[in-house]
Amino acid sequence: MTVTDEKPIAAAAQCPVTSGFKPFDHDGTYEFFLGARREAPVFYNAETDYWVVTRREDVLAVFKDADRFSAANVLSSVKPYPEELTKFLADNNFTVEPVQSNTDRPRHTRIRQSAGQFLNPKRYRDFEPRVRALVQEYVEALREKVARGDDEVDIVAELTHEMPARVVFMLLGVDDVDPLQIKRWALNRATMIWGKLSEQEMIDAGHELNDFFRFCREIVEDRKRNPRDDYPSKLLELRGDDGVLSENEIVCLVFALLLAGHEAVTNGLTISILTLLEHREAWEELVADPALIPRAIEEVLRHSTPVMTWRRTALEDVELSGVTIPAGGKILLSLASANHDEARFERPEVFDIHRRNSREHLSFGYGIHVCMGAPLARAELKIVLEELVNAFPGMSLVEGQQLEWTRTMAHRGPQSLKVRLGGSENG
Repeated sequence: MTVTDEKPIAAAAQCPVTSGFKPFDHDGTYEFFLGARREAPVFYNAETDYWVVTRREDVLAVFKDADRFSAANVLSSVKPYPEELTKFLADNNFTVEPVQSNTDRPRHTRIRQSAGQFLNPKRYRDFEPRVRALVQEYVEALREKVARGDDEVDIVAELTHEMPARVVFMLLGVDDVDPLQIKRWALNRATMIWGKLSEQEMIDAGHELNDFFRFCREIVEDRKRNPRDDYPSKLLELRGDDGVLSENEIVCLVFALLLAGHEAVTNGLTISILTLLEHREAWEELVADPALIPRAIEEVLRHSTPVMTWRRTALEDVELSGVTIPAGGKILLSLASANHDEARFERPEVFDIHRRNSREHLSFGYGIHVCMGAPLARAELKIVLEELVNAFPGMSLVEGQQLEWTRTMAHRGPQSLKVRLGGSENG
């Protein structure tokens, strides 16, 4: 389908292929996008007021072209804040501003250069022994459950929900905060950004959002008095004056890390375990040869994408796959569809840990905004899987469970996942 008439939005909305698009419900999404890539690779969705881009080539072109596609709407709420909430946040000195994923050049360059002096592969490698020790704590707690005869567990509640938040705490130098509170705040914010809330739900969530931001401000205030070897302290050291970073930008960078640093990892960990146990032969291969784990991780990220979509805004009229997106048009990049594009991946619906080009997925974005935490996320996934296949080679899914998935346009992950650890098979 091409959209070239004088009313492109109306024409795009009438395309029958796209009528099955459910932006907040990911069931059947891969089947839907199979048809969309062929017949309506770029289409307009009236429910969200977004142009949806489905082919890998087009998604990659948008990521590469920061001059024609702005990232300013990446963290914008799908629905505008109610007036009551806007007033409440203003009255409470809620001064969140764009700092990284939702900024354009030159501001993006300035801020990323400062953040990258702490958030970088070398620093992440330094943290890996501490991450492994943390994961081993959780694994030991699971072993104790097995020893007591409690073989069936919810791996989300016991491991993948909380652990990534504690890794972010390492970066922030935080050691006296309930990780479950941070998880609640972060999920609350993610739902405000990418979910579909009623007006009252948005107002209620906004009050917690204000608490979340105040917590981040308190961290920065403390590091001004008591600097440590951590992310906020490094940013304060680099600051010098507002020409490098403003103090509010530092607070917002802490706020951003506490959202981006663990929610996607939680989903990635849970989906990795789910996908590998659904494909039992792959799990058995990792048990026999853990050196295959890095390749398996890339295939999970491609095949079972934890972050389904990302966003941009067209700064001028732009044509993609024969469809003209008007200047100001909001764009929803389907990473899940791009990662299943037949033009790049042979038999994309097949999960194959030996696939040669799995790492060509776009799950961490691309270009100047590529995810700074990708090396750490990969390390966390690798460490968790290494420890699990070693401790519980007989792990299996509990049969008959009905999975409930997060309902947002972006994040995808089971809210719980019941597994059998393997009982006496694991000693």
